[in-house]
Amino acid sequence: MTQREFLDTLKRALNGQVPPHVVTENLNYYDTYIYDEIQKGRLWRDVLEELGDPRLLARTIIDAEESSRSGRRRQSSGYSDIYEDYSETNDEEPVRGAFHINKWVVFGVLFLVLFLIGTVLFFTFRAAFSLLFSFHGVWVWAIILLIIYSLSRRR
Repeated sequence: MTQREFLDTLKRALNGQVPPHVVTENLNYYDTYIYDEIQKGRLWRDVLEELGDPRLLARTIIDAEESSRSGRRRQSSGYSDIYEDYSETNDEEPVRGAFHINKWVVFGVLFLVLFLIGTVLFFTFRAAFSLLFSFHGVWVWAIILLIIYSLSRRR
């Protein structure tokens, strides 16, 4: 048996038994393993003999995948069971935990934003009140009263 025959037999034995990504991962692994061993000076026949029958190897991979699936199913509950069952019928792995944020980080960012808004408002109103209630503020009040008076006369 050649390296290509070994990998083809392994692929045929795995197809339909495990998700496509598992087939691809294992074919890539064994192809790389055989290549690396040949580069070390070993004969490809010796490497393939060491690996054994590809159908037996496929059975081991299938059993491990089934065991992994049943273990995940026992650990999960609620909606994740539905999602996992759906993903298994489509031969895809569920995507979980793609994006996690610590709640303390959220609270910290929220506090920082509110603190900055409060600081800006405080200094804005402080400047406005100091202007309105100072000697120069008399002119501001006078202008405001003139505007109010002129708007009230137009009716």
